[in-house]
Amino acid sequence: MRIICDLHLHSRYSLATSPKLDILSLASAGTRVGIDLLAAPDFTHPAWQDEMRHKLVETSPGSGIFSAYGKEFMLVSEVSCIWRQNRRSRRVHLLVAAPSFEAVDSMCETFAKLQNLETDGRPVFKISARELLSIIRDADTRSEVIPAHVFTPWYGIFGSKSGFDSLYECFGDASEEILAVETGLSSDPSMHWSVPDSRIRSIVSFSDAHSIASLGREATVLEVDEMSYDGIVRALRECSVVETYEFHPEHGKYHLDGHRNCNIRLDPEVSKGLKGVCPECGRAMTLGVLHRALSLSDGSFVQPVKNDDGLWHDPDGKYAAYRHLIPLTEILSYALGVGKASKRVVSAYTALTDDIGGEFDVLLHADAADIVSVLHRSDVANAIVNARRDDVDVDPGYDGVYGSAVPRLDDSTPSPEQGVLAI
Repeated sequence: MRIICDLHLHSRYSLATSPKLDILSLASAGTRVGIDLLAAPDFTHPAWQDEMRHKLVETSPGSGIFSAYGKEFMLVSEVSCIWRQNRRSRRVHLLVAAPSFEAVDSMCETFAKLQNLETDGRPVFKISARELLSIIRDADTRSEVIPAHVFTPWYGIFGSKSGFDSLYECFGDASEEILAVETGLSSDPSMHWSVPDSRIRSIVSFSDAHSIASLGREATVLEVDEMSYDGIVRALRECSVVETYEFHPEHGKYHLDGHRNCNIRLDPEVSKGLKGVCPECGRAMTLGVLHRALSLSDGSFVQPVKNDDGLWHDPDGKYAAYRHLIPLTEILSYALGVGKASKRVVSAYTALTDDIGGEFDVLLHADAADIVSVLHRSDVANAIVNARRDDVDVDPGYDGVYGSAVPRLDDSTPSPEQGVLAI
């Protein structure tokens, strides 16, 4: 059975998140996007945990999968660990998966001694990642850790600012227990294929959504033998990822090296020649995700190949394939020439997902003719199809500045029926 998962989300109780992130909104958005399994996130926060307990119903005793408003959830929460190791400050974000609320209770009993859990849905613990793994395994041996957005400079386990050069350096002998790594928005799987610690594990992608609109901007398609917590863990342990849906890595805000204050953006080879120093002000630049991927590579580079439908894969079939996606609201915003939150974009998004299916169906499968029949605009259909084929223009992000990815538009004009739908 194949399922689409987004297992890195947040609730309204995490700092810098939308107040609309509640169970109903997550479930409704997950259905409209086309996601089968969502994270039940931020489970360490007492008020949010209480809300989830009242609204989530376990699908069957011991399954570890919960249902609410017609959508299924799994207990997965992000935490931040900050500690000193080898005379360096380490800051790492980790996803913690729990098989039950009983396991959560046991974890939180210990976590509450380390931090006020009411402060943030993504708590900060002044312990090492290895200590965190011990705490969650003491709570339930089936609990798992997945390092989040691993190459991100500040909070990635391989990040240039506060990370490590290997999982062993961080977790010691327990590194063998890490079943997957998350790509993050600024990298895609091909950047992990030459990194030994990544390529021997499942390479997963999730949205890290801080708002409803970001749900599903990255996702993972898994082949599972059953819809249960253990079934999901087995699939990850056995590298049963079918494919992932990815942001264009250039679209992410840490892809290239640079210094935002000086508007300096550089390819890794150039910044290496400068020894990571900003040519304008002489201060250290932020070395991005591409730089770290190249630095940690063992040299066994694999050039991905793209199919006609935009699916990228390695020629030998050793690794799971992936697709680059541009969120539907961004494509509509670009094609219509209005803001992502405008009424025209919302109307068009709703019309397409009501008539054709989930957002993933529109982005990956809908015929251009069907899109035109709904919106009466061939330019929008053209933009969606070109984005699907990865026929896009990118402008890379750096040092906290988001890049962009926009579909190329053919020299076509809207169909004569334009305007029948008020968008």
